[in-house]
Amino acid sequence: MALVVSHVLSPVALATLLLLSTPLRRAQVIWSDALVAALFTTIIPWLVLLAAKLRGMVTDMHVTQRRQRHRLYALTAGSILGGLLLLQVMNAGAAMFREVLAILLGLLVVSVVNLWWKVSVHLSVGTYVALQAADGMGGYMPVVVAGIAVLSWARIRSGEHTASQVCGGVLVGVAIHYASNLLGTVLN
Repeated sequence: MALVVSHVLSPVALATLLLLSTPLRRAQVIWSDALVAALFTTIIPWLVLLAAKLRGMVTDMHVTQRRQRHRLYALTAGSILGGLLLLQVMNAGAAMFREVLAILLGLLVVSVVNLWWKVSVHLSVGTYVALQAADGMGGYMPVVVAGIAVLSWARIRSGEHTASQVCGGVLVGVAIHYASNLLGTVLN
């Protein structure tokens, strides 16, 4: 069951859902902007990961071997930057830039932390997505906490992370959520 939860709540799935739901949460964001953001932020990097897995360059789709992550992080950052450039050309709104920039910031933070320590990317992304989705809806905070708890259990139970690595991921997700809110004040 823990592996099923880990796969269903994978970083790619959650971040893609967050980006694609942005027009539902922010009226000023149009669907084409959300599609471009998802394509360059999650879908192209996932396809690169799939190709790396098929070529034997990574051991698994969750890239559990820390030493295998950095090249993929760099390629993902390049794809995100390309997407940001295209969003600029498309004259996308600030809310879409905020989501993509926050995800890029999260990727950079996790990349740096992973030089020394294996932090849970699942929990970094899962926490960020849950907080962003519930932003401004305080009544949903118990659901957010329960979702984070279930994902934490899954990552520990599956043997992919220790409790401290999961907590580290949660802290990164919370920090990126607050950084995203700060970006919102700067970009508007």
